[in-house]
Amino acid sequence: MKIVIAGGGPAALESAIAARKCDAGAQITICSEENYLPYRRPALSGLLAAGKHPDEKSFYIKPAEFFTANRIDFMPGCKAVAIEGKNLILADKRHIPFDRLILATGSQAVKPPVNGNEYAFTLRNQQDMLRLTGKLDKGIKNAVIIGGGVLGLEIAESLLSRQINTVILEHSPRLFPGRLSDSDADALAARLGSIPQLRLICGCSVLQITPQDVTLADGRSIPAELVIFAAGSRADLSLAATAAVDCGRGVKVNDAMQSSREDIFAAGDTAEFDGRCFNLYMDAVTSGKIAGANAAGCAEKFTAKFSPVRLFALGEKLVMN
Repeated sequence: MKIVIAGGGPAALESAIAARKCDAGAQITICSEENYLPYRRPALSGLLAAGKHPDEKSFYIKPAEFFTANRIDFMPGCKAVAIEGKNLILADKRHIPFDRLILATGSQAVKPPVNGNEYAFTLRNQQDMLRLTGKLDKGIKNAVIIGGGVLGLEIAESLLSRQINTVILEHSPRLFPGRLSDSDADALAARLGSIPQLRLICGCSVLQITPQDVTLADGRSIPAELVIFAAGSRADLSLAATAAVDCGRGVKVNDAMQSSREDIFAAGDTAEFDGRCFNLYMDAVTSGKIAGANAAGCAEKFTAKFSPVRLFALGEKLVMN
């Protein structure tokens, strides 16, 4: 049995671990676009803080020896670009044959179609984090974060640790619409508004970004040598599209994480189950375990229980369903 996994995040790793547990003799290959071992993506925002650096033991989920010991062929820097029959095609033209394929290609940061969005950064992977820290280490006085969700607030905490004047711009009239009541959202905004060097503006739209400032639709100009989009993410379906599997917001899967093509499974941000994608870390881990087990021939089912959204930043500890 040849099981090939496209992607290198936690969903991909958990798929490989589960597949190995179910089939001791399977040939398991992970093709990761990134040049790093699987790591804990939620830690990226904290690594922007002053004096922070990745710690190998806590940042990387498993050491290199783990893959050797479990006979998992981890291939870094191998971007998968197409699926042709029973082969995964890499950017360097190599063909990786499979009996079962698991799509765990993750998601891409959303960059809204704003004039000058090429000047803005995103934070979705380790390379993004390194680019941002390189910019921050040169010295920044003013920054703007576009998006007031969990990631935006976590990034703000790290920027404030560097004594950077930080403005959070949220398009919605209140923070976390649909998750917090109006009164709770107002109370949260008031608490955040009392934090030195932090400013929150809700119900605004960005008109233009330049290397020096951000202009809002109402004409206000906010100085910023650094702009970061934290406006959500969407599943990366570019690879899935080459296999003609059914897709919506993600690759549509059943409770076995199996796609409309019986030999292709999906997990993590790539997958869509019952109209929802697995956008949180623990959901990615759970879906990966189920995809890997079923790809290897075991019978595991996902029960539709998604993790709550958790905010632990800027002195806040919120769990939101």
